[in-house]
Amino acid sequence: MRRTPALIRLERKLAKDPCAILSDGEIRVLDREVRRALVSSFPGIESRLAHSEDSTRWHALAARCRQARGARGIRDVSVALGIPQYRLRAIEGGLLQEVRVDLAYRYFHFLGIDAWVADWCRANRGLATRIGLLDGAATRPRRRRESRVE
Repeated sequence: MRRTPALIRLERKLAKDPCAILSDGEIRVLDREVRRALVSSFPGIESRLAHSEDSTRWHALAARCRQARGARGIRDVSVALGIPQYRLRAIEGGLLQEVRVDLAYRYFHFLGIDAWVADWCRANRGLATRIGLLDGAATRPRRRRESRVE
């Protein structure tokens, strides 16, 4: 497989920060390459890749959650938040049909990544809207205000 300059730049960017929020062009490059690799390795899989771009977009959000969670186990976070483990695993695993927006926001807030999620939502507006992360003022992510010490 020939690696294009765009793919090489993207590989370097993701090597530096696996949670990087990718541009639409970068998403298309990555999704195209993942599809190409999968189709050549698994004939007939192409029909199952209908939402692969959504998964590619969600990957950064899931990785950021895992990074922010650090050494804390899913079970510990689940108990602390009162959210079932399978719901947290859905967020971190990209099981988009299982993601409950209200629980996702509680998780993001617990992890302290609200501002990052707001940036991700702006960069991935279409997916964020379909999932419900940009559904109305009550669920719209807000940037965290910086507190000033005087």
